[in-house]
Amino acid sequence: MVEIVELKKKQTNRLTVEKYDEAVKKLRKEHDKMVKGMFEFVDAGPGSWLEFTYRYFKDEPLMTIKLVQGEICDLPMGIVKHLNNTMKKVRRMGTLTEAGPMGKYSTYEKQSRVRFTPLEVL
Repeated sequence: MVEIVELKKKQTNRLTVEKYDEAVKKLRKEHDKMVKGMFEFVDAGPGSWLEFTYRYFKDEPLMTIKLVQGEICDLPMGIVKHLNNTMKKVRRMGTLTEAGPMGKYSTYEKQSRVRFTPLEVL
């Protein structure tokens, strides 16, 4: 007996070219809005800096950004959102009785690594 199964790729809803361009234009406008504020590097002490590369849109060049602890600067809102969502996981080591399936410790805490506070809030 021969069994033939036909697989279909999942149908995805796509925007029209005009709606896509309009959505990208709106997103770029929100992303490029400049915000003045203070950069804090929570993990490090005074005089430290954070350097990273960043590109959000395909047609943008790759940018290298260097921020110094305690510096007041202007950054685009998209980069500010990116910085404020940077977290690290701090694992909590429990006892063997607290270990979940397969001996894994499933508890951890998220801590912020860097912070950019707008001057409007300060």
